[in-house]
This record gives sequence, C-alpha cells and structure tokens, in this order.
Amino acid sequence: TMLAALFANVLGLCAQNVVYRTGTAIDQQAIAAAVLRESMNPLFLQPERFVVASDAADEQRVLGFGQLRPLSGAWELASLVVEPEARGRGLGSALVRRLLARVEGEEVWLLTLENTRRFYEPLGFVETPPGAAPLTMRLEQAVGSVVAGVVAGQQCIVMNTRAGAASAPLP
Repeated sequence: TMLAALFANVLGLCAQNVVYRTGTAIDQQAIAAAVLRESMNPLFLQPERFVVASDAADEQRVLGFGQLRPLSGAWELASLVVEPEARGRGLGSALVRRLLARVEGEEVWLLTLENTRRFYEPLGFVETPPGAAPLTMRLEQAVGSVVAGVVAGQQCIVMNTRAGAASAPLP
C-alpha cells in the first residue's frame, strides 16, 4: 500500500542514508546557526561533545545534532536539533540514544520545554523537580523559564535519566 511504501521510505532514510559521527570544528558554524535559530542556549558549543547526523550522500549536509556537557558528577543532554526537513523520521531519538550510549550507567539531565516531555519520556527521561538538579542546571532552568515564557509561552522543565534506562536499540 501507499502508506507502507511511505513508512518504508522513512525508515530507509533514517537507517541507511544517515551517517552519525563526532562533531568537528567544521561543524561549529552550522551548529551555532541552528541553535540560535531554535532560540536555544548558544553557550558551551564545543563540537567534539556533539554527535552529528549527516546525509550519507553529502556528509557536509548536517541533518541534526546533540551534545553531552559535563556537570559535576553527571552529564547534561543539550543542544538537540533536527533540521526541519529531517524531522519526524526518528533522527532525534537516534541522536539521543547514541549520546546516552556514550555515558552508559551515568546520570544525565536535560532542560526542555514542557511540550517536548512526550519526546523524552520513551527515551527513559522523567520530569524532576528543579531543586533536585545540579546547581548550574537550576540557574539555567530559572533563566530558561523566563526566556521560554517570553519566546514560546511555555515553562522550561528539568528531566533526568540514568543512561541505558531506555530499552530501544540503536538504529
């Protein structure tokens, strides 16, 4: 059927036509531009902390990325962006799973808008009171909530997981 063909095409694009790699200095400009476009925190964008998904036919074409930033005794999942034309194909979930695999068994925190909670829950994240987060995240959450309220009319929430809690395998 037409729906089955479309589904197979989407799965094929995600599984076969995407290359995942560690970010490099060459990616810095694309990462910074996308983070600013998405009204995300533009600080601490060291490319080597990123997993970058690029088009297998043109590895310079970045489809999405995300990073892990060190926190005291834990990690912060941050700067997760999938380019608009690549959304809805499982790329964001694949990036999160690859990032979590880098720090298996360790605690990972994130700040996100409340309407993205449903994206992170199947990946093992649970909403957590801001007071339970590391101090730097509490400060970022307070500022982020003000910005999110103005820019998106939403609250910024804190979520965390122990890496490896999500059962979905890597594509």
